[in-house]
Amino acid sequence: MAQWITLGKGEEKRHVLMEDTRNLREVQVANPGPSVKDLEKEAWNILGDLSKVSNVDQLLLQMKKYSGTLGDYSSFNSMLIEHQFPNATIVRSRNEWKYFGRDVNPDAQPIAVLYPIGAGRKDGPGKVKAFIEEKRKEGLSDEAIDELVREKFNIQGGGSTHVFSTGTVYDISQTSVIPGKGKPVEQDVKATTLYNTLKKIAKEHYTVEEGTIHNGARGYTAHSGEGQKIVVMKIPGEDVNVLHTLIHEMSHARLEHLYRNVPRGIAESEAELSTYLVGAHFGFDFRDDSAAYIRGWLDNARSQGKDLGKENMDRVMNNARWLINEISRNVI
Repeated sequence: MAQWITLGKGEEKRHVLMEDTRNLREVQVANPGPSVKDLEKEAWNILGDLSKVSNVDQLLLQMKKYSGTLGDYSSFNSMLIEHQFPNATIVRSRNEWKYFGRDVNPDAQPIAVLYPIGAGRKDGPGKVKAFIEEKRKEGLSDEAIDELVREKFNIQGGGSTHVFSTGTVYDISQTSVIPGKGKPVEQDVKATTLYNTLKKIAKEHYTVEEGTIHNGARGYTAHSGEGQKIVVMKIPGEDVNVLHTLIHEMSHARLEHLYRNVPRGIAESEAELSTYLVGAHFGFDFRDDSAAYIRGWLDNARSQGKDLGKENMDRVMNNARWLINEISRNVI
């Protein structure tokens, strides 16, 4: 049966015959990639496998793979990035690479990650550095710029949400420098600088003391009248050792081992795994000391029927991420 439709306005109307048969056209739908559910499941599976690694040397080797991206990504995303792109080193979004004067190569394969919806999203380092460069050209002091950065940018991310979507990022090896626009992506940081930076950060949250430690300990965390107190033994010329100790003790404080009902062996393992990851991110190899320390405390925990689980690994990695972020933000 023929059907008609009336087109036009006012008195300028016309009747048009509608065809009973319609020509179908082929529509090509882009591959939507993995779903949020698939990515979350994959991340938990990796965490579960990680928690089952009983050999400490192998555990550290496995965890080091994620240390490079922990400054910018959660434990879940760091694992997802490594799972999809095992040789990833520095990973950014397409837009973020623009701030470093780099274009994503046409043949680059996107790396799928999760990002929160409804929570404050962290501003990338490229965007922040571009702003800092602009303000320095305007003649502003570093103190004034730092204050503006704190006001204008969300450096740490923030808020919490249970709603996620998927996004795509790319490793630096998948990009090329835009002629005349390339900028340094990372800088080496010395142990002394890291220690002084972290000590400043620690003092914003805890009481920090440098002193002599008895009974062979290089540091400890204890209750104080204002919350928690961190004490480290600082010997002139031993910058790497004292940095190691401060990261370890601050991890104890941040993971609230004084307040959580956690077996000592698990608490020490969590703190030292965090320390290993933070050190590895900034180019310091704590592997030998960390392995011996963790091995001893895990043996202690296992003798009591306790062991690291995937929740512990997630807690470790996100604590390391917070420390890496804070250090990076303060040494910009």
